[in-house]
Amino acid sequence: MKPLLSILLGLLLLPVLAGVGWTAEPIRVSVSILPQSYFVERLAGNRATVQVMIPKGSSPETYEPTPQQLVRLADSQLYVKVGSPDFPVEQQYLRATLQRNPKLAVADLSEGVNRLEGDPHIWTSPPAVRIGVRNIARTMEGIDPSHGELYRRNLQAFLGEIDALDREIRHALEGRKGHSFIVYHPSWGYFAHAYGLIQLAIEEEGKPLSASHLRKLVDLAKAKGIRDIVTQKGFDAKGARAIARDIGGRLVEADPLEKDWPSGLRQFTKTLTRILRP
Repeated sequence: MKPLLSILLGLLLLPVLAGVGWTAEPIRVSVSILPQSYFVERLAGNRATVQVMIPKGSSPETYEPTPQQLVRLADSQLYVKVGSPDFPVEQQYLRATLQRNPKLAVADLSEGVNRLEGDPHIWTSPPAVRIGVRNIARTMEGIDPSHGELYRRNLQAFLGEIDALDREIRHALEGRKGHSFIVYHPSWGYFAHAYGLIQLAIEEEGKPLSASHLRKLVDLAKAKGIRDIVTQKGFDAKGARAIARDIGGRLVEADPLEKDWPSGLRQFTKTLTRILRP
């Protein structure tokens, strides 16, 4: 009788164990960029396995997913999108996947965010991310309600960390409101907007500025005392090097696609504290 009793008790406990995540499979999640994988992992812990569609060092505007990535995308339960027309992965491949798999849940990182026209880089702004991660947590709870308490608890802890990071950045950039910095690719517009800075870009809409506009940018940089230009992995920096020579400056690399999102923003903040004179 004892073996039979053990089996019966085990069967009765299965729903309970599944409810606390001991037997339930993790959610299969695909995301567009590395920072989103940080957000998902921070909210879900081991309750999610994450595929990043655009790998480190690749340009979101030009990257083409591999066949293996597309297979994993089709098998996903959740897609976390940036929510921008500037990501072909979302506009082409996600749309096609949804036609074949309408049950795929989608969380929009930019839903509810005051968007900057032509700029998809909302994850560079802690206040914008504060809104975006709520969208992710809400969608995860919708497809995995038995772990809703876990997602809500992790969300509240993460929101506290975001607020602390926001305060840290504001303190570090104190006295620099209204200052300008030059970038090659305009990746930091949301960051600049959040902290009262002005981003000046060498490239617009994927194309370098005309010679006359570049000359104006050089003159403006000299007038403002700007000596450094921020570049990004995955983008040709030829135009940035030319301007750096003209202003007697140098190139400084910053990665808005760093997976360790807080570390990436802290590093960029340190870069700005050196570039921008209070």
